[in-house]
Amino acid sequence: MQTGGRQIRQAVSKAGPGVSRVLPLQVATRLNLPKLSRNLKRNLDRLTVLDVLLIAALLALPGWALVRSWRAARGQAVAVIYHDNQLLGVYPLDREQVVVIGDKARPDMRIEIKGGRIRVAESNCPRGVCKQAGWVRTPGRSIVCVPNHVIIEIRGGPLAYDAESY
Repeated sequence: MQTGGRQIRQAVSKAGPGVSRVLPLQVATRLNLPKLSRNLKRNLDRLTVLDVLLIAALLALPGWALVRSWRAARGQAVAVIYHDNQLLGVYPLDREQVVVIGDKARPDMRIEIKGGRIRVAESNCPRGVCKQAGWVRTPGRSIVCVPNHVIIEIRGGPLAYDAESY
């Protein structure tokens, strides 16, 4: 059996020096497309219910993932604060509040939430890297204070970027 490319070359060579003289019908006849059509119909008749379900699931999966990510992006932005690998709390960014970590009289950290953003206002860590992070409002961003064992993550809300590379 000859390959399709070889059959087309033979059809072109038989048509003569002008390639434009080869008609699509001649090429289709040389490739025996009616036979291919019958084979396709025969194979479609062999599909089982499980085959159809598998095809439907494979077609529906990307749509489901798209709808799920779209719904997640519409949510309210919140700050998730962890202290010593324990969830300290989930705080909405639309409400002004101050979160104190440590002793009330002499706190280890004071975290401020205002105007849809969050920052570390005070910290007793030696370098103050967490304070230098400043205000954070974008979902996916975080503030980390290693000496105090505190992680602040922003989750939910619309993402301001598609991907981030370092």
